[in-house]
Amino acid sequence: MKTTVISIKTGMFICLGAIIILAGCKSQDSQHDAVAGNLTDSARKAQDRIDSLRKTHYLNNDLSIIFLDATSWIMQTQMALTKAEMAGNKKEMVDSILINSTKGDTLYLTLRRMYEAGAVFADNYAEKDQFRAMREPDSSKLWLQKYFKESTPSEALKTLGKFQNDVTAINKIVRK
Repeated sequence: MKTTVISIKTGMFICLGAIIILAGCKSQDSQHDAVAGNLTDSARKAQDRIDSLRKTHYLNNDLSIIFLDATSWIMQTQMALTKAEMAGNKKEMVDSILINSTKGDTLYLTLRRMYEAGAVFADNYAEKDQFRAMREPDSSKLWLQKYFKESTPSEALKTLGKFQNDVTAINKIVRK
């Protein structure tokens, strides 16, 4: 009987200790969330400052070249994919035309520059984040695989159409 009472008291003491520890962890989490919010705000302010500096370095000619390059490379890739689609709508064709070629690397670099300009000139953080996300991942091979791996030429053409729509939207944002 005495061991049962001691066992119950020991169990209650352990449970009380666990509750106190959990309560302490919860309060630290809420403090951590407040610090994380401040870090996010300071990171946003730093990014805004960098964006304002980048805006001053863009000239109208530079911006025009960025959009012309992006449109040109999208159109060249669309022509190559249209030829591949006529020859047969096979997934391997997209890999050879885009993912495993320098044409795909150049397409990635031109679109990356365009999305960077969009992120710099965007008015709100949602657009900035959206355009910055379109540049990820940093490797051209990984980026091309993300958007074109296992695609047929017709699916890849639809993806390029979306990129062309982004060119138009970003051009409007920049030209405000």
